[in-house]
Amino acid sequence: MPAGNRKKQEAGGALASADLRAKIAWLYHVEGLTQARIAKLVGVTRVKVIRELATIARDQMVITTVNADTTGQIALERALEARWGLRSAVVVPAPADADNLGRLLGHAVARYLGEHMGDGMTLAIGGGATLNGSLAFLARRELAGATIVSLVGSLPHSRWINPSIVAAKVAERFNIDSYQITAPVVVDEPELRERLWRQSALKEVRERAAGADMALLTVGEHSSDATIFRHGIVPDALLEPLRRRGAVANLLCYFVDAEGRLVDHEINRRIMAIGLDEVARIPHIILAAGGPHKVEAILAALKAVPVKVLITDAATAAEMLEAAPGAAAPELRSGRARP
Repeated sequence: MPAGNRKKQEAGGALASADLRAKIAWLYHVEGLTQARIAKLVGVTRVKVIRELATIARDQMVITTVNADTTGQIALERALEARWGLRSAVVVPAPADADNLGRLLGHAVARYLGEHMGDGMTLAIGGGATLNGSLAFLARRELAGATIVSLVGSLPHSRWINPSIVAAKVAERFNIDSYQITAPVVVDEPELRERLWRQSALKEVRERAAGADMALLTVGEHSSDATIFRHGIVPDALLEPLRRRGAVANLLCYFVDAEGRLVDHEINRRIMAIGLDEVARIPHIILAAGGPHKVEAILAALKAVPVKVLITDAATAAEMLEAAPGAAAPELRSGRARP
């Protein structure tokens, strides 16, 4: 493996945050971690940590509490990381206007990809409003030997909701190749799906997805407002039958129950998307989703695949911690600093 690729993969495992400086302050002054431990967690040098702590002291971010507007977000990030064993949680502020949530999450997704996508890496990507929203903030860069692989099939008539379009546009930002599942998201019968996967071109896409370094996913709630129903990807006549089978979410257009298991319905056998069991083997999975209406869906997604990084908003994070058995919502007031 090229040294640059190793470096980026190691960075991809570093502790991320909506405000890295505030997180360093939190880890040092509230959790009492050493500078060396913090450096390892956030993926920077110890010298960098020392400099950040000096800046924190100079700017009086810490007096007897972590004096930053993002303190509540950091507390939520740490609570999410502890509760679900996440490598990182990135919590953005809850917007005053719910219509702006997609832009906030999209900005966080773009920032994460900008920091962790590197030369020689393969990113497997789903679709959806959140991932499409990241395109407005994703800076153009030149990557060498990297690829994007779409995890979901195509739509014959669509705009931003087409997963293939999202994957292609992300690849365009990085000036790299993309690979698409050149078949409809939903085919007419399970037998056709199996025949399509036997095509050599689609077998190659599947193999590339299996070898991906990172996967970027979002999740939809099970309601008539979900993208998959609202835009007719799946007929809304299936909403109630799927609900009766236990569906609470759709992940890569597969319908799953509260335990993250595929529901027993024939529509799941007609979806042209990389299987959740295959996606689960990708080493670095990022889930970006928010909105209190998606809490149940996000909790299901966390059981369906081993998410390493969760990108969400503060209101959703707090509700997740309230809803999850055995998890208590963190205190949102600032923690006390070390003497």
